Amino acid sequence: MDSEERTTSSTLENGWVRADALDDLVGPLFFTHPSDPPICFTVDDNDRLLAYPLPSLAETPHPEPLIVNQVLVGSRLLGTSNSFTFKSFNSKYLSSDKFGVVECNREAIGGTEEWEPTTTEAGFAFKNAMGKFLMIDEIAGGGFKIRADSEEVGFCETFRVYCQARFKRKNKFEKKEKTNSGKLELDNVKKYQSWGGGKLHLTEEDSHQLKRAKQDGRFAEALLDRREKVKADRYCK
Repeated sequence: MDSEERTTSSTLENGWVRADALDDLVGPLFFTHPSDPPICFTVDDNDRLLAYPLPSLAETPHPEPLIVNQVLVGSRLLGTSNSFTFKSFNSKYLSSDKFGVVECNREAIGGTEEWEPTTTEAGFAFKNAMGKFLMIDEIAGGGFKIRADSEEVGFCETFRVYCQARFKRKNKFEKKEKTNSGKLELDNVKKYQSWGGGKLHLTEEDSHQLKRAKQDGRFAEALLDRREKVKADRYCK
């Protein structure tokens, strides 16, 4: 492998890549929009959210933020699957009010700081607590302003978001591990619990217990316990 190939490989492993799933929105993020000219979200030192010009977005396969002001950190709200918050380098949250004004100066999380992203064919759309979508609005005299008062999703409401490659790989690995754990238990059930006309007698325990047992190194023991419980329940009926 020559030096150019090593550089490309390092960039893909440690650089920024296109986010394409909700799980990719957890961690450092770089928000862009393919407007003319392209822009990226930038929070200045006074916590003002700006649509900063981003030259050559289309020409760069893996655009990256140039300064920390252009990075927002995404977090999924506890107990939800599609509600997120986005925090700036100043630890202030992205928010929008009922008039569609978007700011990044809130110190605490409330309804106005919650966003519901959805995937589109071209990127992501972000809906606020009022049911309105984040958008890029061209202003008189040139330039763009970020608002959140659109009723529907179109070009102006679709953003390209980039995440760090290491976080994207981590999310995919955790998802794969979760799938493998469930499949292994199902295979165990099929193998050892074939009574009852071929029906599968699955346990009622939360799947989190199985995941926890695997992390603690007692996965086989947990499977055996679950099998014995189902067998005991069967003979007690």
